[in-house]
Order: sequence, then C-alpha cells, then structure tokens
Amino acid sequence: MDVIDSLGKVWTVLTKFHTHEVIGNYVSIDWPQFSNEKGLKPNDEITLIARPLQEGGNGGPQHEFKVLIKRKIRLFGQDI
Repeated sequence: MDVIDSLGKVWTVLTKFHTHEVIGNYVSIDWPQFSNEKGLKPNDEITLIARPLQEGGNGGPQHEFKVLIKRKIRLFGQDI
C-alpha cells in the first residue's frame, strides 16, 4: 500500500488485512523505514485516510492513502 505523509512524500508499506470475529476488520502494517524516519513511538495514533483515485481502468491502485500522525505529548506531567 502506498501512503502519503504531510510533506507529500509517498511511502510504500507492507500491509495485511485481517478479519477477527470479536474485534472486526483490522490492518497490520510493516513499515520500519517510515516509523524510524518519523520517530514513531508507542501510543502515537496513526490514521489512514483513503482517497479514491480517478477511474482509469489501468489495473493500478484503486485508492490513495494519506497518513496522519497524532503524538501524545506530556509536559510537566500533563497530557497536552
């Protein structure tokens, strides 16, 4: 899957789509280069937003994904 960060850079990440009878559908993502360069840490919230591509019938990707990162920041013992 290709994702685009806030700077417009395109990243290719390996993904697997799963179905679980209790929690529903979810995606597992393997993106060590992206997470290292972006400095992702535990509890960072990652949101993938699908944007449909124009139909061209070329057999290419159906969607483009934008990635948003929200970081949990603590200042003087308080979440901000």
